[in-house]
Amino acid sequence: MSNNFRKVLNESCSLLDTYKGRDKIIRTLCYLSRLFGELQSNPEIQQKCNTFSTQMSATRTTLRLLDDLLVLRSTLDYKFGQNEADKYMAVMVVMSNITDHIYLSLEKFSWLAKHKLLTGIDNTKWDTASSACWVFTSYVSILNISDEKLRLLKWFHIWTVCRSLLDFTHAVNTLPPGFLWSSKLSSRFISLIGSSSSLIGLYLIIYKKCLT
Repeated sequence: MSNNFRKVLNESCSLLDTYKGRDKIIRTLCYLSRLFGELQSNPEIQQKCNTFSTQMSATRTTLRLLDDLLVLRSTLDYKFGQNEADKYMAVMVVMSNITDHIYLSLEKFSWLAKHKLLTGIDNTKWDTASSACWVFTSYVSILNISDEKLRLLKWFHIWTVCRSLLDFTHAVNTLPPGFLWSSKLSSRFISLIGSSSSLIGLYLIIYKKCLT
């Protein structure tokens, strides 16, 4: 067994051993399979790719049902942004943290309604509200890249901005028609955006590990 293979195996297992790493891998598989399906002319292959992508997406959604404590810890660690030099940015991040909690609650209601565990609820409304939360948090992620951060870890934060811009573009498209480019982007383009964002996310996890 070569050293290179062993190194790749160890890095892959290291990613899979963490919740964030596993989530990024599942997300990447979700969007790459969707993109691959979009590029196929064979309807049977398209259907198989879409089924796999849907299952990967459902897996991520189910796992996010347990994210509340992780998000709460992150919120408590940040507190009210006392260490932020920009007070306006601190307020925005605090609002983003609160929005994350709202997002998780909305997604739970949507999940329960979708699986008929709650009746008499239109889960599409909850999905729209969740999308609005996603748009806001993606926008704050873009704003939160300061000049100082860019100087300290230039490439890391440049790629972070790129990923945030891709996620923001995707998030806006999930809203009902009438807001910016919402519902106007093609499925193939969204698959490409999601795949690119996921691959950048995986790269950033590995890159950040190399810095420590």
